Amino acid sequence: MLNGSLEGGMEDWTLDLEQYELVRNLILTSIEEFADDDGTIALKAIIDIAQDRLGDHPAFPGGRLKNITTYTKVDLEARELIERVPKRSPQRLRLRPLES
Repeated sequence: MLNGSLEGGMEDWTLDLEQYELVRNLILTSIEEFADDDGTIALKAIIDIAQDRLGDHPAFPGGRLKNITTYTKVDLEARELIERVPKRSPQRLRLRPLES
């Protein structure tokens, strides 16, 4: 289990490691595979891809992936693997460039 506590926040959440790894890999792969020419993809597109590809997976008995995808996205931002595109609405994401 992973535990994501929001510093100063009012709630904690936990996520099954298998669920996290499945969604993590899906997010990173989706950005690489489906990004527009500018290297970005809408968060909604990633959520739709997750729902389509993982909605029937046994690791997700409830079948809804919006929250799990969003929680995992926030974790990947904190780990500096992906980033939000500033001043874009709806929210768009891209892989963070690797530092040399």
